[in-house]
Amino acid sequence: MKAALGWVNTVVILVYLGGMLGVGWWFMKRKASSTTDAYFRGGQRVPWWVAGLSIFATMLSSLTFMGIPARSYATDMTWYIGQLPILLITPLVAFCYLPFFRKLNLTSAYEYLEKRFNAACRMFAAFSFLLLQVGRIAIVLYLPSLALASVSNIPMVVAIVGIGILCIIYTVIGGIEAVVWTDAIQALVLMGGAALCLWMAIFQMDGGLSALLSIVESDDKAWQNLHWRSLDWRTGTQSAPILFLEFFFNSFVSYTASQDVVQRYVTTRDIAAARRSLWANAVLSVFGSLVFFALGVAIYGFYKVHPENLDPTLTRADAILPSYVLGQLPNGLSGLVIAAIFAASQSTISSSLNSVSASWVRDVDARWLRPGREDGTYLNSAKWVVLIVGLLGIGIAVGMALAGIESAFQTFNTLIGLTAGSLGGLFALGIFSRSANGPGALTGALSGFVLVLGLYLTQSAVSGLLYACIGCVTAFGVGWLTSRLFPKIVPTGLSVRG
Repeated sequence: MKAALGWVNTVVILVYLGGMLGVGWWFMKRKASSTTDAYFRGGQRVPWWVAGLSIFATMLSSLTFMGIPARSYATDMTWYIGQLPILLITPLVAFCYLPFFRKLNLTSAYEYLEKRFNAACRMFAAFSFLLLQVGRIAIVLYLPSLALASVSNIPMVVAIVGIGILCIIYTVIGGIEAVVWTDAIQALVLMGGAALCLWMAIFQMDGGLSALLSIVESDDKAWQNLHWRSLDWRTGTQSAPILFLEFFFNSFVSYTASQDVVQRYVTTRDIAAARRSLWANAVLSVFGSLVFFALGVAIYGFYKVHPENLDPTLTRADAILPSYVLGQLPNGLSGLVIAAIFAASQSTISSSLNSVSASWVRDVDARWLRPGREDGTYLNSAKWVVLIVGLLGIGIAVGMALAGIESAFQTFNTLIGLTAGSLGGLFALGIFSRSANGPGALTGALSGFVLVLGLYLTQSAVSGLLYACIGCVTAFGVGWLTSRLFPKIVPTGLSVRG
């Protein structure tokens, strides 16, 4: 039961997509990407509020816009507890990590690891990050494209290729300034689309908000199913402490060890502006994510009151939001929300593309392959990396869509744990341990990665959402212990206790 977009919705979507290209063209004309410093750090002239919106859009993306409402629609709002760790992570990053990233004048976050430990740790981190981002690009291309194709006449491959190619174009021509400004616009479109859907779903019901609250209470759609004393660590847990722990580490490794987020910290003019951007993101994350969880519950309530409007052939929960949008919203408004779905994907993809190119150029090309070349050589390399990685992500997304996965939101969090958990432990070891050294740190990072990979390959009963926690804690613990077996060769001034 697929809906046609219609010419009004098509025009709205095309205007939005054209606007994103226009932003990239604007920064290209301003020569905002004429050097590698401008291409990767924007000349450190990005306003703090733009950087904050960019972090928010990068972290939440289409996995929030579609995955979270799908989760609360199919189950309840218990996973909202996973948004609260940001209130602990933000001050930790602002006062313990930011001083090092800013003081060392970094472009790639992994430069710190070589200064603190050794080149091997830097390479391990860089390639772990590259692996994570290729998978991330594929997932955030796959999710909206498959969901839209299942409920509309938008061909799946056309959606994947269209979103991907557009991101490649404005990222290549505009650099990080085009990325962060389009992210800021996309964050506003994203939140506006979610708020619009929530308002429409509530007031299309007979009885409005009071009817929805009654359904939430009777069907246990809020937090009634959270178990505050349980320590159940299996997949699908409802344990509040375990969920908090899982999402704390999933966010922790992203905010402290992922180049796409750390790169935002060095685009502002000073450390004070970087801290303000972090707090702006925290506020948006706590209150914005509540809108997305409430949206899934509101759509559930709407279809319970109006079951005749629910498509009986709909089998994927991830497609519930576009199905509601195309089936229940008027022309024009539904086009705006579809544009928001595209915006959610593009904000993450463009950030991943630029950060991957920054890491490749700084950590691999300029460090090992072609050191000492002119700046223009590395700038050309960065643009080629954006193109190649973007096309690779598009190809993988098409393969994923054909194979099908049960839940993109949960799969993405598992992917974070597989590839980035050890990175979080590695950075924490450098920041908080004075005694840690290079051989010990590398041993810890590899131990964390191998343990998590073993859990995944053996299909352990441990929830995939715990992988980041396990990888991070193992990397830190093993790294700290094994460092004591090696001579203490520790650079001063590169840890909190240094």
